[in-house]
Amino acid sequence: MSPIGRLRLMRTILLLSALAGLKAQVDITYGRLTFRVAPPDRFLEAQVEWHFRGQSGAEITWDLSGALFIRNLTASVPIDTFWRDSAQRKVYVRFSQALNGQPAWIRAVYAGEPPSSGFGSYEVRAHATGWCLWTLSQPYGAPDWLFCRDGLSDKVDSLDITICTPDALLGVANGRLVADSVDAFGWRWRHFQHRYPIAVYLIAFAASNYIVQEFPIETPSARYTLRNYVYPQDTAIARQLSAQFLPYFTWLEERIGPYPFAEEDYQQVQIGWGGGMEHQTITFFGRYTLELWAHELAHQWFGDWVTCGSWQDIWLNEAFATYLGGLAYEALYPEIWPIWHKLSLQGSWRDTVRTIWVEDTTSVQRIFWYPTTYQKGAVALHALRGYVGDSAFWAGLRAYLSAYPAGFARTGDFVGAVQSVWGSNVAQAFVERWIYQPGFPSLEVRWLSPRQVEYFPNRRYPMRLPTQVQYASGEEETWEVDFLTEGRGDFSAPVQRWRLDPDSLTPYAGPRLLYPPSVGAVWPSPFQERLYLSVADLELAVLYDLTGRKVAEYKAPPAENILLWELPPLAPGPYLLHIHTRAGDQVRRLVRSP
Repeated sequence: MSPIGRLRLMRTILLLSALAGLKAQVDITYGRLTFRVAPPDRFLEAQVEWHFRGQSGAEITWDLSGALFIRNLTASVPIDTFWRDSAQRKVYVRFSQALNGQPAWIRAVYAGEPPSSGFGSYEVRAHATGWCLWTLSQPYGAPDWLFCRDGLSDKVDSLDITICTPDALLGVANGRLVADSVDAFGWRWRHFQHRYPIAVYLIAFAASNYIVQEFPIETPSARYTLRNYVYPQDTAIARQLSAQFLPYFTWLEERIGPYPFAEEDYQQVQIGWGGGMEHQTITFFGRYTLELWAHELAHQWFGDWVTCGSWQDIWLNEAFATYLGGLAYEALYPEIWPIWHKLSLQGSWRDTVRTIWVEDTTSVQRIFWYPTTYQKGAVALHALRGYVGDSAFWAGLRAYLSAYPAGFARTGDFVGAVQSVWGSNVAQAFVERWIYQPGFPSLEVRWLSPRQVEYFPNRRYPMRLPTQVQYASGEEETWEVDFLTEGRGDFSAPVQRWRLDPDSLTPYAGPRLLYPPSVGAVWPSPFQERLYLSVADLELAVLYDLTGRKVAEYKAPPAENILLWELPPLAPGPYLLHIHTRAGDQVRRLVRSP
């Protein structure tokens, strides 16, 4: 067999073994990562060593971009062969023996110019006084630059990361800086230790001509440091915003619990991208705004400490961070909070089709669709907070964070964790209506008389809708609709006007101003399955199509209330309604909508 033939046979065998489920299940316990970079050059030199336990089999699949050349691949267990599928960014490694749960390590030495995907997984850009290089792997970009096992099922227990740069630059990575030295050739080596479990996409490093600022943080639970890595030209604005930001640490900890990585401080690293990224213990940011900084800080709990177990459940990261980012205004600048809340409501209404839960995770745009994943998720949480009350809301979040410490969670896990606090009915309704279904709360309202109304929520949302009733006398009364129940309103006097959500502070998306129907009204038109009749002394109503064929008939009971007429299935188009009363007859033209 020719060499090409053997290569093709080996490829087939490896693919078949992968499909047959013969790959080892792997638990990564430790990583030792070293990267050498010199921006503006994009070239990366890396040595990555993973310690792991393979639970079964002799083959492990790793992830790495085909643009990077593997100079050397060694392991504690002899490697029989390895093969790369560059198109799929896969490295298949077959060992000479089954691992059978024994500890092992593998070391990859590689180099090249990494590609960049997603939000910019590996980027180099200029700023006013220098260059900045950074990584940002969410959601699928880690293999662009890192030899790893990407995914949302295993966290690396511990890391040592060393960044080598020219002397004028500072490298920064996850965890605590434990060594900083310059060698005889002018290369600066900065060694960071991270001793908390971490998802692969949250591993990151950056390098630039940073200035380092430090601010002590003291909360009721811990003392640690806020450390900023900022461009020289931005030190003043960074210091000013940090002073405004510091009180939020205490406010947040008092509600959701202690900052989970206090032993390694909290770093904020400036990069050339306009957004932010919550890399564990080292948030990357590109804008100086309180909301962005608060958003990324909240991610240290929601996203880093407890990480979504699938990109379908990204709301568990982003909805909470968005809401808590906005709450920085409620905590520190209450006059701005109503503006933020109103803008979030308006933004969420841009999307009535997609669900907060992501059905298609192949699209990065869909996963991180801002009106839905972020704004609608935050709006839903605020409605829930209003329903269960402040104390129960925060207790539920603490229960969730405590249930999956340093782990992964799916939407169902969230329900299981919070239902003991909020009740299973509320927890299930929140997820079923807000997370798994599109659209917004609305009501079907049926007037029984000017002083009686029935309402039917389109879905049972855990939400209370404030309303304002104005009577014919001019007096006003506040009244609340509970979306978890169908209900009936018995007002103390005839209603002149009923305002739903009068201050526009909820995600209610139905009619907001209702009037009881006047005598003689027939509605709606166009109609579909039903008609409402408010006709004095009504005896009989008959509906005809335009050929003169009678299609429906309604004999009115002796009552003065508004009458509901349930119609049979009818074709769309125009109809004539003949109304017979004791005072005489009348004809109305109506339209059946498609």
